Parts: sequence; structure tokens; C-alpha cells
Amino acid sequence: MFLLFRVAFESTNGKLDTKKLFLIYLIVPVFILIAQLAIMPSKSYKTVGEIVKEAEDDVSIPSPEQDPAITDDDMERIQGERRARQESVANEITSLLGTSANDKQVESENSKNQRSGVWGVLHGYSALEQIKSPWWWLITLFTLVQMTRINYFVATIRPQYEYLLESPSAAKEVNGIFDVALPLGGVLSIPFIGTILDHTSTPFTLALLVTTATVIGILGCLPSFSSAVANIILFVLYRPFYYTAVSDYAAKVFGFQTFGKVYGLIICFAGLFNFIQSPLDAMTHKVFNSDPIPVNVILLSVALLVGGALVAFVTAKSRNLKRDILEDEAEEATERSMPTVNGNNGYGT
Repeated sequence: MFLLFRVAFESTNGKLDTKKLFLIYLIVPVFILIAQLAIMPSKSYKTVGEIVKEAEDDVSIPSPEQDPAITDDDMERIQGERRARQESVANEITSLLGTSANDKQVESENSKNQRSGVWGVLHGYSALEQIKSPWWWLITLFTLVQMTRINYFVATIRPQYEYLLESPSAAKEVNGIFDVALPLGGVLSIPFIGTILDHTSTPFTLALLVTTATVIGILGCLPSFSSAVANIILFVLYRPFYYTAVSDYAAKVFGFQTFGKVYGLIICFAGLFNFIQSPLDAMTHKVFNSDPIPVNVILLSVALLVGGALVAFVTAKSRNLKRDILEDEAEEATERSMPTVNGNNGYGT
């Protein structure tokens, strides 16, 4: 959007200013409101667990002995309503899970979940219990630092390279490349992001995030045009991957029942922490005489420290989970193969 705005602003010699831009952009919330009222379903989406819980919460049918006011006709009517309700619940579950034709898809999803190494570790816990755990605090701290690094770089890329390259014209060229590459990278990276998240474990994904962020930080401190271009290419691919990986982590670790509260709080804290950008920018100009390297090194060091702790924790927990699963499977196999009293091995019983 801002790339298109900059092009429109320059082509109209400033006639299309920010006031007019945001007035035009009001079309978006108006469209969303109309779509919500006229097109979107009136009832919110329900998971299978919510549907089953509603069915379990139905009040049991009272008998005439329990309530003398209930007649046989009332009993038939209530039982008919209950059967209709049960059929409705069964149809809803079938529509969500699909029929036997979708068994392969279900198996594929189960395989992806198991491959992650952390699937379901805190599913079923309350949002408060999840927020108190190291699983939440470590990913939150990492998100605070990484979102600040990402947004700070986007906001200050031109003055940073004006100092590093010692050339306003070269910095302007770098900024122009970045303006085009940022939205383009978001589009091009989509299939690769899905492939990585679906076919690798969560510890590997987090390690890749930390490693790539470290390389970006190092490239951002090198005073050469080629390093700047390499930094931009890596950054525009990393940015959508990072945001998707964090939400993927939250879904796999915390589950969908509390996803909105848990993930929303992570992003809320990260947004509030981003107010530190102004002090960082002031520090760069006043303390370090416009040299961006000290601030970049500080952010890089903190991200590497927090990210390393996150990767180490998740990797250790993932190994423990796998070991527990193997032990449970071994116990089940032992119980199934336990010989019976008459000497049979018990298979098939």
C-alpha cells in the first residue's frame, strides 16, 4: 500500500497527500462492514469440541416420575426434539471432519502434527495457565525483540545506509530496491513458508528463525552495497516467515481454543514494546552520532540470547515429549502381547 502511495504521490507531484490516502482507504472498513452484515454467516464458526460440548450440555430428558406434569405426548415430543438435535450435531461434525473420502487428509494432518514435535503440549489448559508457562514467555520475549528489529529497520533503512554507505544517492537506491522487494517478497515466500512449516519440526523452524535473524543483523552492519542488497533480499523473505511461524507455534503449542487470547496478548505486548523505537532512534543520532551499528548490535545480541534460550527450551521439551510417547507406545504394546492364563500370547484379544 505504501509503495503504491509513494508512486502515486510522486506522479501527482504531492497532490495525493496522506489525508486523501486515508480518506480513500476508508473504503476498506466500509467494505468489511457490508460483507459482515450481508454476506458472512450470522453464527460464528464452531470447532468439533465446541459442538460436542454443546451436545453434552443438553439437559437430560425428565421422566414422568421426576416431573408428574409431563404427559406421554410431551415425552414423545421431547424425545423427537432430542433425536433431531443429535442428528444435527452429527451432521455438523461430519461437515467439519468430512467423510471417509477425506481420511488421507486427516492422516496427513496427523502426520504434520506429530512431525512438529510439540503438538498439543498445552492443549486443554486454560489461557491463564498457558500464559504462565515458559512456552508463552519465551516466544513473547522473542517476538518483542524481533518485531522491534523488523519495524525499526523498515522505518530507518534510508538513514542507516546513508551513514553506512556514506552516500545519500546509494542509500536512496537501496531504499528504492527495498520498497519494491518488501511486498514482492511477501508474495513469493508464501509457498516456501507452508512447505517449511508442514515438513519440519518446530525446534528446527525456531532455529532457522534465529539463525536467519542473526545473519540479517550481521549484514545490516556491513558498509557495502552488495551486503545491503543481500540484507534486503533476506529480510523481505524472513519477515512473512517470522510472523507465520509465530502464529503456527501458538496454534501447535497452545491450541485453537485459547489461540485468540494467547496469541493476541503476544502481539499486544509486542506492539506496546515497539514504542521503544523512538528512544532507539534518538540514541542512534544523539549518542552514537547517527551510527546505526551500536543499536543494531544491541538488538542482535538480545535477539540471539532470547532466541537461543527459546530454541534450547523447545528442543529439550520436544525430545522429552517424543520419549514419553515412545514409552507409552511400548507399554501399550507390552500389555497387548501379555500371555493369557491358558498359555496363549493374547494377540487378537
